Amino acid sequence: MQFTVRSKLIIGYITLLVLVTIAALYGYYSFTKVVKGKKTIQFYTRNVILSNEIYQYMSEARQAHNTFLNQQQAKTSEEVHDKILQLQNNANELESLGGLIDDSDQVEMARAIFESAGVYLETFQFLKESIFRRGIKNSSGIKGQLADIRSNLESRLPLELILKMELLEEKERLQLSDIIPAKNSSNLFSELFSFALNSGDLFVIERLKDYEIAFRKLYFENLNILDLLPLLQMNAEMIEILVIDNVVTAQKELEKQFAATEQIEQRQNILNILVTIFTISAGILAIVAFGTEALDLSKLNTELAAILEAIRDGIVAVNREAKVTVINQRAKDLLGLKDDYEGKHILELFPNSKLPEVMKSGVPHYDQEQQRGKITVLTTRIPVLYKNETIGGIVCFRRKEELSRLAGKLTQVNAYIDALRANNHEFKNRLQTIQGMIQLGKTKEVLTFIQKLQTSHDQRISLYVGSIHDPALSAILLGKYNRANELGISMTLDEESKLTKLPSHIDQNGMVSIIGNLIQNAMDAVRELKGKRKEIHVTIKEYPESIYISVSDSGQGIPPEIAGLIFEQGFTTKRDAIEGSVSDIGSLDEKHIGMGLYISKNHVISMGGSIQYKCDTGTTFEVTIPKSEG
Repeated sequence: MQFTVRSKLIIGYITLLVLVTIAALYGYYSFTKVVKGKKTIQFYTRNVILSNEIYQYMSEARQAHNTFLNQQQAKTSEEVHDKILQLQNNANELESLGGLIDDSDQVEMARAIFESAGVYLETFQFLKESIFRRGIKNSSGIKGQLADIRSNLESRLPLELILKMELLEEKERLQLSDIIPAKNSSNLFSELFSFALNSGDLFVIERLKDYEIAFRKLYFENLNILDLLPLLQMNAEMIEILVIDNVVTAQKELEKQFAATEQIEQRQNILNILVTIFTISAGILAIVAFGTEALDLSKLNTELAAILEAIRDGIVAVNREAKVTVINQRAKDLLGLKDDYEGKHILELFPNSKLPEVMKSGVPHYDQEQQRGKITVLTTRIPVLYKNETIGGIVCFRRKEELSRLAGKLTQVNAYIDALRANNHEFKNRLQTIQGMIQLGKTKEVLTFIQKLQTSHDQRISLYVGSIHDPALSAILLGKYNRANELGISMTLDEESKLTKLPSHIDQNGMVSIIGNLIQNAMDAVRELKGKRKEIHVTIKEYPESIYISVSDSGQGIPPEIAGLIFEQGFTTKRDAIEGSVSDIGSLDEKHIGMGLYISKNHVISMGGSIQYKCDTGTTFEVTIPKSEG
């Protein structure tokens, strides 16, 4: 077939136009990738800045808080308030950033920081009010009342008794990390009243009564401060832990994006030059000799591989014959692969792989559990379609423990927040009760009430803190006790419970999550009971080889028909307020519903332990964790 020169020129120009268009489209594609990468870098840069500012504000608030305890000046307390408000503003902006990229983990984390900051501020307000009621030195508040009364009695009491009263007040002191309530004050008051009665001085007797009432108030305020300080410390540390985790994640993403963007920009510049030269050469060749070759885009595979290596998930891609074309290093590390598997059939890597079935059916599989040795991975299989034809497939892997760890932290945060709210609520009720009694002139009843609270508080602290030495575990138990008491539920810790320091290989956050979720489930099981005592019994014992945890409730038990489902993700027996029927996680607004036992089981398994339950008059969950590494 013969072509005229004119025909050759037309065909050559058409070929040149097509190649230039291809080069322009590729340049536009690369440019958009670079712009997207830079936007991602800007996002995570702002993320890190906000997180560092939150950490700084929390540190400055804690420093101002400590200064307030030492100097007891209103100015430093206002600084605490200002820093926490700035922290909450940053948390709101952090939540908005997470919403822009639909990052639910960051949104939940930012909300947890905001709520924890609010509880911290509310608790600090109670602490400040208690300190000011207590009085600064001996010039105001209860301390001032004691000093005035003692001054009026100096001429009517022996010097020895006056010195003992001053010594008792000195023992009832408040310093930073040094709050020491005086004990055995009853002996001194007996001695004082005995002297007054023998002397028959009615003025001394009345003033000593006033002195004893004021001293009891001082003692009670110190107990309240003792309760509030560790709660403030715990809340501040929780905010800092959340921020540090977020900064670490953001920094890793920044490193990946910087590396990927730099590589894309460098390769784009080189490739643009090569494509331009190749396009002009190919066009001239087509004009002269009527021959042209398609633009060679093989180098794109190298760029694609570099981008895939920056992804945190394990990725395996196959062609239409189900042979491996790409496998990133994350997938090799996650699945324990050492050899180069590119070009081999997917079934040679994974004999039980369902990817060929997915490619054949065209229906993707999302987040399906798969066991690989000792680890469990969540697998997603997606067919790659082009013009309604399957041309390949992609498998994504992620460790299941990553999801469980995040959900466990959120559960722990929620448990701490609930505990703080319950304790603050109980604290308000106590103060209102005492205020009412004092207004009614019930002096004896006030003293009796305070003594009962003191005895109950000492017994509770002795049992929970004395028996359970790990601060995080004793804190969650105290928090759940306060919450149960608020709901009218009787929660008891077995008197034989004992736990020393946790072994280093046991995850403290995991243990807190297990205990918190089991007690929360028990609360849910008994809180709606009518005409039956609502009881929860907790046992934590340490044996030479293991740690044993038991949580029992007096609820209705677990029906046999759902016994095999209670540890599944998303399963719940909580009843919907409208339908009045058993709901699953998809029908409720609260995302954490149905995750408690699932998360607890994952933590137990990761520690090499076991979890089981039994139903008699109620339900008992038993957990055994080995103390030695498996």
